[in-house]
This record gives sequence, structure tokens and C-alpha cells, in this order.
Amino acid sequence: MQKYTDLYDVLIIGAGPAGSNAAISYKKLNPTLKVGLIDKAVFPRDKSCGDAIGPGVISALKRFNNEHILENEPQVVSTTLYGPENIGIQNYIPEVKNKEDSIVYVIPRIDLDNRILNLAKDLEVDVFEGYSFVAFEEDIDKKLVVEIKNENHNLKFGTKILIGADGANSRVRKQLNVKKNSDWHKAIAIRAYINSPNYLEIFKERSLMFEINVSAEKGYAWAFPSKGNLLNIGIGVPLSIFKKEKLDINELLQDFIEQLEKRGVVVENVRDEKSYLLPFASSRPKITQKVNVTLIGDASSMINPMSGEGIFYGMESGYLLAKNTHNLLDSPDLNKGIRSYEKAFSKRFKKHYLSCALARLVLQSPFMTKRLLKVASNDQDTIDFVVELLFDEAYLTFGEVVKIMYKFLLPSKLLFLVSKN
Repeated sequence: MQKYTDLYDVLIIGAGPAGSNAAISYKKLNPTLKVGLIDKAVFPRDKSCGDAIGPGVISALKRFNNEHILENEPQVVSTTLYGPENIGIQNYIPEVKNKEDSIVYVIPRIDLDNRILNLAKDLEVDVFEGYSFVAFEEDIDKKLVVEIKNENHNLKFGTKILIGADGANSRVRKQLNVKKNSDWHKAIAIRAYINSPNYLEIFKERSLMFEINVSAEKGYAWAFPSKGNLLNIGIGVPLSIFKKEKLDINELLQDFIEQLEKRGVVVENVRDEKSYLLPFASSRPKITQKVNVTLIGDASSMINPMSGEGIFYGMESGYLLAKNTHNLLDSPDLNKGIRSYEKAFSKRFKKHYLSCALARLVLQSPFMTKRLLKVASNDQDTIDFVVELLFDEAYLTFGEVVKIMYKFLLPSKLLFLVSKN
């Protein structure tokens, strides 16, 4: 690979929330850094997702006073969980630990990602839209030479650190010879948008609706209200089960639409159906090469195994990486800084991810789902904990495992009496 034409302190592949927040974090921590951000798409662009962002994302935005991008967005204030036999629980989002806000927004990614990218542009990050990553190699002086291209040009840049934030099918991850997650540690999902003139009337407020083990056994579906009468709907299933049972993702979505209509939800103008893969954090990659290249976000399998949410973890990984490396970019200890980031992220989220992976296994059983929802309908602490697994960094302690097992074993009437007292 020939010599580069321009040298960057930081070069990031992928301008979604993880990559853009990494760029923002580097520039906020050291405004003199030369940061480049590359994406194969031209923004604004669509991204398949549930579109819900919770307290973690809000906190990440507030860190650098960027929460203004959420202005005029309607707040979602509750969750509604449905299980087998139409068991349903509606619950206000509890106050989560270590976060100022206990609210959720539902913002289409075509809007949200563009807003976050514009924050990076405002900080004079160099953004290359419509360019795909080709390859990297290490130069004689340990600099990295990165090649990108579009239909008309091939460009080569030097960088001190290369960050792969290029999603579930990361090309940077592939060049690092890091295998993709096995089917056991992935899910397949499909998202669509609909209009519903009566959703808010049925649920009495803006409520995130989850449906577990109904339209898709061992999977879950969602309906999330956005602005006006716009809803993001979708359904996801573990990929291993999807393949074993030879399921059809479009048929699953249609089954869920029928379930919505049975609950009285008017469904109009189904559109923008798009399937995608989710690499779960129950199997995270380890980079063995001692080059100054690392991964964040979906490229590093950071998706919550229970909820399928990845925006918060991606944004936090970008910040933690910048925090641990921004002052080492000209130091021989830069690779140690990258390892420090990886340890910091693992220390913060390892127990949470493990707890969510265990919850996922429980919720794959229709019997256990029914029992959990019956327990939760009689016990506020249980439903609050389930919601915190979805939207915060909660994790199971030994004491909580004992309490949940005890509640599972109690008859429902006795549990109701105990919870009242």
C-alpha cells in the first residue's frame, strides 16, 4: 500500500452513534486532535432498529451538553409487556440507577443518527460520506495506512489509531481475523413502520409494547410509538432457532400485525420492512493483534442479549475508548490505552450482559415467561428489575437470584399478599 496523503490522529470507520460519539468524545477531550469519520452511506440514511433510546443514551448526550438534539420529541413514560395467554402488564419506567432521567424517546434512526453526526461535524471532524473501507496496514513507523474508496476515488490516509464502528458486518473486524458471532449468539429481526390513529388511546399513553413468546415462540416483538401516529414495529428471534425451525421473518411480522389488530390497534400503511442481524454481547470478540486498531458498538458485539438494544453501549464504548487513549496518541503506550479501554468496558458491563443473557434464556421458555409475568404482575420490584435490565445497567446479584427464585415458587395469591405487606 503506497504512502498516505494525509495524517489523522484518529480515524473511525462507521458514522452511526458509536462512531460519531467516539469522534465527539476525542474532540471534546482534546480539541486539537485531527479526527476523521468515514461511512459508506450518505446521511441522512435509514438504519433498521427499534428506534428507542433510554436513560443511558440521554446520559451519554448530556456528558457533552448535546441533549438539545432531543428537544420537541415526545417522551415515552411506560412499558407494556405481553406474554402467552395474553398476560399483560403496564408499568411506568422506574427511576434507574446512576442516571438523571427515567424516560425513553423513540426517534427514527434516519433522524437520530444524522443529528449525532452533525454534532461531530460542528466540532470540525472531517467526515467522508459515501466512502467504503477497503483495508489497513501498518507502516514502517507504526502508523496505520487506511484505504477507502467510492465509485470515483481511492484515498489513503495515515492514522495513529483506527476504530472499527462499522456495524454487525464490520470489515475492520474481518481484517483483524476476528470471527463473527455464532448463530447461538445472534438474532435476526425485522423492522417496519406503520401509522396507528388509536394506539395511544388503547394504551392510555405513550407506552413501549413488548410481546414475548406469542407471535414468535422464543422471540419477542415490539411496537414503539414515535411522533404523531407513527409506530416502529418489529419482531426478533434467536438466529439458531430461526434456522432450525426454518422460519420466515416476513411471516412472523405479519403474525405480529395480526396480534396488534386483535388487541384493537388500527394498523395502516405498513412500510419500510427491513431485516437485520444483531450480534449479542454474550460472545464478545478478543483482538489478539498488537496493532493500534480496535472495535466499538455492533462491530464489537455489544448488543444487549435480552432487549436487542445497542445504541447506548456503542456510544459509551466510543467515549471510554477516547477517555483511555486521547492523551496517548503520540505515546508508545497507545496500545496499552486500547487494552485499558477494553478492560474498562468489560468491567462496567460484564455482569449486566451476563444477567441479560440469562434473562434471555428464561424468556425463551413460554412456561417461564408466563410465570415471570404473573410474578411481576403481583410484585413491583420484579417488574422494575426487568425494565432496568432493558434500559439501564442492572445485573443480578446472589441475593436477587434467591429473591426471584423464592417469588417464582410462591403461589400467586400468596405472592400478592406478601407483596402488599
